[in-house]
Amino acid sequence: MIKKQIILPTLLFATLLIGGMTGCTSSKSPDVSQGDNGGTKVSDTNTSTPSSPGANTPERAQKREAIRQQVEAVLTPDQVKELSAKLQQGEKMRKAVFSLNLTAEQKTKIQDIFKTAYPHRKGQSQDKS
Repeated sequence: MIKKQIILPTLLFATLLIGGMTGCTSSKSPDVSQGDNGGTKVSDTNTSTPSSPGANTPERAQKREAIRQQVEAVLTPDQVKELSAKLQQGEKMRKAVFSLNLTAEQKTKIQDIFKTAYPHRKGQSQDKS
């Protein structure tokens, strides 16, 4: 009776452990080195594709720059300087813009710019203050 209480959980644990290890070392994992590629990670050899959401394509860069110019047209010169500083520090555009001391009119105009530029984000709150 005691052996069954020890053996059964041990076998279950061993099965889960082995299954987890083989799942982690699957050849489909992007961080696993592939045989003949000199130890280079698969993720290192792939280039960004335009279809991936985080792709940094020239088109996306142009779109971001156009949006930034539209937003800057709404801001005062001091706010533009503050925005530039925040963006250079790596802050996201939306967060940086709404952390500025915006008037109600500026908020409305900028929210309209973002809604037009990013229609798929309708459900997200624009003003987090």
